[in-house]
Amino acid sequence: MATKFDIEKFNGRNFSLWKLKIKAILRKNGCLAAISERPADFTDNKKWNEMDENAIADLHLALADEVLSSIEEKKTAKEIWDHLAKLYEVKSLHNKIFLKRKLYTLRMSESTSVTEHLNTLNTLFSQLTSLSYKIESQERAELLLQSLPDSYDQLIINLTNNNLTSDLVFDDVAAAVLEEENRRKNKEDRQGNLQQAEALMVMRGRSTERGQSSSHNHGRSKLRSKKNLKCYNCGKKGHLKKDCWSSPKNSNPQGNMANTSDDGDALCCEAATAMEGRKRFADIWLIDSGATYHMTSRREWFYNYEPISGGSVYNCNDHALEIVGVGTIKLKMYDGTTKVVRDVRHVKGLKKNLLSYGLLDNNASKIETQKGIMKVFHGALVVMKGEKIAANLYMLKGETLLEAEASVASCSSDSTMLWHRKLGHMSEQGMKVLVEQKLLPGLTKVSLPLCEHCITSKQHRLKFNTSNSRGKAVLELVHSDVWQAPVTSLGGAKYFVSFIDDYSRRCWVYPIKRKADVFSTFKVFKARVELDSGNKIKCFRSDNGGEYTSDEFDDFCRKEGIKRQFTTVYTPQQNGVAERMNRTLLERTRAMLRAAGLEKAFWAEAVNTACYLVNRAPSTAIELKTPMEMWTGKPVDYSNLHIFGSIVYVMYNAQEISKLDPKSRKSKFLGYADGVKGYRLWDPTARKVIISRDVIFVEDKLQRKEEDDSTDKEKPETTQIHVENKFEQRDCSEAEPELEEPEPEPENSEAPTTRQSDRVRRRPNWHSDYVIESNVAYCLLTEDGEPSTFEEAMNNSDASQWMAAMQEEIEALHKNNTWELVPLPQGRKPIGNKWVFKIKRNGDDQVER
Repeated sequence: MATKFDIEKFNGRNFSLWKLKIKAILRKNGCLAAISERPADFTDNKKWNEMDENAIADLHLALADEVLSSIEEKKTAKEIWDHLAKLYEVKSLHNKIFLKRKLYTLRMSESTSVTEHLNTLNTLFSQLTSLSYKIESQERAELLLQSLPDSYDQLIINLTNNNLTSDLVFDDVAAAVLEEENRRKNKEDRQGNLQQAEALMVMRGRSTERGQSSSHNHGRSKLRSKKNLKCYNCGKKGHLKKDCWSSPKNSNPQGNMANTSDDGDALCCEAATAMEGRKRFADIWLIDSGATYHMTSRREWFYNYEPISGGSVYNCNDHALEIVGVGTIKLKMYDGTTKVVRDVRHVKGLKKNLLSYGLLDNNASKIETQKGIMKVFHGALVVMKGEKIAANLYMLKGETLLEAEASVASCSSDSTMLWHRKLGHMSEQGMKVLVEQKLLPGLTKVSLPLCEHCITSKQHRLKFNTSNSRGKAVLELVHSDVWQAPVTSLGGAKYFVSFIDDYSRRCWVYPIKRKADVFSTFKVFKARVELDSGNKIKCFRSDNGGEYTSDEFDDFCRKEGIKRQFTTVYTPQQNGVAERMNRTLLERTRAMLRAAGLEKAFWAEAVNTACYLVNRAPSTAIELKTPMEMWTGKPVDYSNLHIFGSIVYVMYNAQEISKLDPKSRKSKFLGYADGVKGYRLWDPTARKVIISRDVIFVEDKLQRKEEDDSTDKEKPETTQIHVENKFEQRDCSEAEPELEEPEPEPENSEAPTTRQSDRVRRRPNWHSDYVIESNVAYCLLTEDGEPSTFEEAMNNSDASQWMAAMQEEIEALHKNNTWELVPLPQGRKPIGNKWVFKIKRNGDDQVER
């Protein structure tokens, strides 16, 4: 009797699945043992040969023609099986990596059924198992949930919240997903039946009402009935003045006239009920699409005012209202900011205050209306909002700012901006929280004026929907992401990796030189935070970048009991916490660098300082608390903050100077040192980062970019700082070795490379006859036109001549065997050197060389 095969013939694809099926066939026919080595105790040759022939027949019938032709010379079932396994069951590392990548990036589409998706997943699990890569049930369940589309987010949240203390079981999760799919199908069927029923009802309604007039208003209609409308031109009902057929063409008065919206005045009556309990029309502003100008009748609201004559405004009653003046009005917005509205017409007798929609549209990037709210955008920044109070009628969310109120706001704006920059361009909402807690000395009210650095540095796309779930304890979930810089930092870093604790939202950043350093950096971070908090990292979420998916990283997390969560390909929103944190850090970094006037190479210093400040800023994700407060349980001290890039005077070490030298030098503030009681500072003369505690900060009221010293300008405030012994821990690593505090160097460290005589030079006697000021001597060291550094020489107009002179000097040094290259002894530092650029002139003061 012929055996019926129900399996698909193997054509070279999906060997692991075919292998599972053909083994079942062989087992059913009692010849499975034939594909293995013959046991030594099996002595019945006739029975073994019969078993082998049956197995060969089953294998031949289960293979496609293109595969069958490759085994014609194989004599036994075991030879056929070994040949197929060798060809198609590739147990290489490459195949393993390929299948893992396919598994971790698998994404179910909305059109795919759950059953099909589960089959695909199980196939991948089976293939990896055949390659000796075992995936536990917990991880299988997580991979299933990760691969579901966004519409299953609520199910994922429910399943994970119910299993915080126990592991997920793959079969249970698969059953829940299948049940959810069935529930959706039943819901769609019910909705389809309901829509059919409604369609039948509508058809019946039309047939019975056809040719009749209804005296009742059924439901809500978007179109207002014209039955009771009255025309103010002819006095008849049923239409408006603009549609009146009795109105003569081209009869509009000539001259300076403006129109108000016909519908707008009619809608005011409709809005009367909605306005109960709110301000009167005389005190609010309406955004009118029919108004040609911004206009009001309130003379006391104007700041700058100029009387005019000759203009008129016609209202809905065809009454001409005279325009008597034009000027500027200030509005206090919903968020406390102040907006200046120019060219506002003063119209006597006007009962409403109108903002022209057309003028707003001309000056704004875009205007958006959604769910009863109108938003006026300047770039990505919402500068004005309106609230819908009737059909097509919006009331401005804000109020007029009178002169006395504006004066008070102006007085506090300087202090607000100063703290805004000290806090690394924190948002106004965050500053208000700190002011309410009385943590910012000298600031009692926050009204942040327009900050151009914030607009140009923080503009972004509209946000994606975020998950409402959050970790329940410190280090329960840690997010991570890597950012690549466009330029190399001062310490040679090209990237930074960030780690964010989901519960406290505290962030750590580590500048790194290569993406391959992410794994070693993670181990350093893990040891630090676990020792600091006393908790263990339970779950680690990242994207699918190669720096996170290496076998080394995977094995380490398995040994440490850390669960892994990956995002799907091209879906960074699934790692939204890390992506949003990196965006926040970079927005502040850009703003601080621009405000400080520093080069992009300082990005690592700015990112470290931004991280330090973000950890001390209120966050809406943790109910307006600060990450440091959530992490430590203690309030944050802001008294030690200073503006990034501000000028500081640093005191020299006693070993660096003589008694007649200046005691300090000018530097720039870069941030807060990690584990050291001092500040990180940039020394522009030595072109290196130093750390010092003896500094004097120079911060003017608005902290604009540093300008040249001038006797005509107001003397800025100066604050002498001594760092207290209690110093907070930094939230970043020092991945830039040359940025440590330099040790005192020998006096000849800056000498040129040419040899000099060892003869002791005596000071001439005539030096004692005069008092030589040290600063005057410094001014005479370099003449005009002589560059002091290699960079200045290459940017000079005579760069080619300087390069030729340097080449000539190098050749002379080599020719004279000026030096001998030897290995640097252990524990020694090389003597520094630099180019010294001099211009040689002849007797006529002409350049000789």
